[in-house]
Amino acid sequence: MSKQSIIYLAGDRLVLVQGTPGAKKLAVTGYRQQALPEGTVLNGVVTDPAAFTEGLKALRAAAGKAAARAWLVVDSSQIMAKPLAVPRQLKEKQLLNIVRSELGELDTAGRDLLYDYTELPPLPGSAERQLLCGGAERGMIQQYTELFGAAGIKLAGVSSALGSCLRMVEFLPELARQSFILCVLDGQTVVTYLFAGGRYLMNTRSRLITERGGSAVLGELLGRVSSMLQFSQSQKTAEPAKTVYFCGLLPAEAPGCQLVADTFGVEALPLPAFRAVTAAPKSGFALADAFVAVGALVQSKRRRADFLAASRSKAAPAGMEKKSSGLPWALPIALAVLLVALWGVVFYGNTRLSGQLAAVQAYTQDPANLEALARVQADRSAAENYQAAAAEAGRAAEILNATLQPDEPMLRRADGAAGEVVSFTGYDYLAGEDRLTYSCAAADYHDIPDFIARMYATGDYTAIGYGGYTQSPGEGGYVFTITCTVRGAE
Repeated sequence: MSKQSIIYLAGDRLVLVQGTPGAKKLAVTGYRQQALPEGTVLNGVVTDPAAFTEGLKALRAAAGKAAARAWLVVDSSQIMAKPLAVPRQLKEKQLLNIVRSELGELDTAGRDLLYDYTELPPLPGSAERQLLCGGAERGMIQQYTELFGAAGIKLAGVSSALGSCLRMVEFLPELARQSFILCVLDGQTVVTYLFAGGRYLMNTRSRLITERGGSAVLGELLGRVSSMLQFSQSQKTAEPAKTVYFCGLLPAEAPGCQLVADTFGVEALPLPAFRAVTAAPKSGFALADAFVAVGALVQSKRRRADFLAASRSKAAPAGMEKKSSGLPWALPIALAVLLVALWGVVFYGNTRLSGQLAAVQAYTQDPANLEALARVQADRSAAENYQAAAAEAGRAAEILNATLQPDEPMLRRADGAAGEVVSFTGYDYLAGEDRLTYSCAAADYHDIPDFIARMYATGDYTAIGYGGYTQSPGEGGYVFTITCTVRGAE
């Protein structure tokens, strides 16, 4: 297969990786980095276009043809992501509509988003397709296109760092079935990923307070690693994480891995080299420094999200319904005839009803009949109300007998698990799947893993699914959902 180029937009630099992807091996043939002035890019958003363009031009000049056309990988919390299981028989347009619906509910800012999805490996024994839904702001993608074009670089596509990490984990046999924590340090930003049996569970993003360049940096990460380990240990479908890998460590920071290992009794080390990824000895390439970028080189038959292609395609319909192709010319005439016929029937019925009402009125003018008529009407009304109430009660009883609803004690225990750090904004119970979904909000996303662990501790659920959080700019907090399988619901 021909060489391909990837540009990874890190917080303080641009990383260019060129390589030849294969089914089981990936050869890195080119590797360059271009530093960016501090503050040029914040959370994936270019805040200084002039400095960013100069950095791109410098990379383009140094790399030559390798940077003429490249796939862009962006690490930003502005790109929404949510794992989702869907029926296998759905078509692409239907899947895109589902992605739009799922992420649209999480976007409280009303942004103009582009939607796409990455197809993940199937779960053993599951008939459903596993997706990673993605949403990126249209203006962000348009800005990338314009700035890269001004530097003489044509973009082949745009995807997220999370999608690249997932592809890389699937590609490496040593990681594909392992339960582990991956900490990716990029400048003062750290993203921590949790995998169970090679399957992605969750990630958190935060800013480092400690200045980079010393082993104390890993001391600041102890809280994040602890939360991930607790969540990992609560999972019932895979072994708990026993290894913590670090990407992007500076040489002076690597000794801090021993602190993590001693604190939690796990293996902690910089991400090692793997035989499936090769590079020239003097290229300066190390997988631990370019893990995210190399992941975009991995080839797969499964679809991956491309927000650039999404920006160029026509917007999919907002709903699952199909547009009408227009009524045939004869149908309106038939409808008109039918309406006229119905009007005639109604008119005839009204005429007969008027005569009957006149007879009844004459009958009820007799004072002797007024009291009897009143009693009959009262009895009839009472009987009708009773029958309606009995029918509704019967239907309600059938629903309650067939459907297990979350009772007050269960909700009280959930409220206790939330404590003062998490608040519930609503819940939805799907009886057919024994699934209880809580909509939640938290002021600090660091509290989310501990909250989920406390939810497990209530003993009410056999499984809890969590797809990550979304920042709520209007309220200054974070919103997220958890999907719980109710214990004993079956």
